[in-house]
Amino acid sequence: MTDYIKKASKGDYEDYIEFLINLVEDEIDNKKIPLREAAEAIVSEAFYQLREQKQILDKLFFKANEVLDPPCQDDTELENHTFDAVVEGISRNEIYMSQKTGTLPRPDRI
Repeated sequence: MTDYIKKASKGDYEDYIEFLINLVEDEIDNKKIPLREAAEAIVSEAFYQLREQKQILDKLFFKANEVLDPPCQDDTELENHTFDAVVEGISRNEIYMSQKTGTLPRPDRI
């Protein structure tokens, strides 16, 4: 079982977003690619694997819809929402840290 599946099987959508954020940040740093490209690669791979594990995807889907307003209608919409949440989380954190330290935000993270 991969990390994507293990983490999703816990059913905590907000924790899953944080997990993906950490993976995307590592991808940005390791491959020196922009935020959106890294997020697309990670989130797409995660949902590709989740679609193979329908029961786990359903659990994550239902838990996500408990906190999302409006709720997602299908797994594609959930994937898009997850992508947006990961990008927004990293971008927002980068802007916050740049303001806190008085430095310019890294362009590959916004």
